[in-house]
Amino acid sequence: MAGDMKKPRVSEIAKLAGVSTATVSKVINGREGVSSSTRARIEKIMEESGYSKSLVTTKTSQTIELVLTEVMANGINAMIAETTEYVKSMPIGITITQTGRGKRSEESFREILNRNPLGVILLLSNATEREKTLLRSRNIPFVIIDSIGEGSQDTLGVGIDNWTGGLIATEHLIKLGHQRIGIITGPQNAESAQARYSGYATALRRAGIQLDPELVAYGDYMPERGYECACQLLDLPAAKRPTAIFACNDVTALNVYRAARQRGLSLPADLSVVGFDNVYPAQYLYPALTTISQPFDMIARKAVDMILDARAGSVADHYLILPTRLVVRESTTAPKKS
Repeated sequence: MAGDMKKPRVSEIAKLAGVSTATVSKVINGREGVSSSTRARIEKIMEESGYSKSLVTTKTSQTIELVLTEVMANGINAMIAETTEYVKSMPIGITITQTGRGKRSEESFREILNRNPLGVILLLSNATEREKTLLRSRNIPFVIIDSIGEGSQDTLGVGIDNWTGGLIATEHLIKLGHQRIGIITGPQNAESAQARYSGYATALRRAGIQLDPELVAYGDYMPERGYECACQLLDLPAAKRPTAIFACNDVTALNVYRAARQRGLSLPADLSVVGFDNVYPAQYLYPALTTISQPFDMIARKAVDMILDARAGSVADHYLILPTRLVVRESTTAPKKS
């Protein structure tokens, strides 16, 4: 191909990096014997020059790596379980890689390259361009779950209909008679959070309810900030306090329960709560949590299938959006009459 002819030779990369061709070969083929600083320098030159080569001397591992920043009680656990279940009948293993943040994350990605997996499922939606370029440089297929920002045409991804999820969660509360409906969002740079908020705002607008900025608390899907946001909303004067809260993930909803009970509020009599994810322990809470259910089983299957299709050179859809649904339990009811 014409594009391949323009790519530099190994000898040229070696000259630019000031190392031997044998050292460059070790980096390309994922072998040991190269310091981390030298490896990083060679990889950077490879990226900048557009070099891409399969690992011809290192056998591809028959594993798919699930890559995440840290394990939390959210959809990550569900994805791990569903992906593991789906590949049971295949000659494929599942490896969990917890990257951490900053420099540790970059080191984790180099380790992934050295293992040369069949493919990678990125559960960290904010994967950096450098991390994605590293995977592309070794022709390792990867699928991003619920990505942040617009991906390139050669990026594979699986997402959910977050906007409709936010819409139906809020409409459920409106149908019960709630007018003061608070929301605790996810991180503002996450497309999922923006879409859920947009669905919430659309539901209010359709019902003729004015969106009150005081009822919007900006969270980050994490428990600490979720609790702070819940306190922020529930410490409003009684006349302004929400009678219902849409928490944009179940971890946040758990902390709404905590903040409400600390203030002597009864759930759902004084405060209705809707979450998002439908993960453990949503159905076992008291009261059991009404929430938006993500199809984690389908997400896992589609992500694995995309990797296998990419290996076979037959990817049909580069990005899929899957539906969500409302699961009504005991945490929502009509508001008290004034």
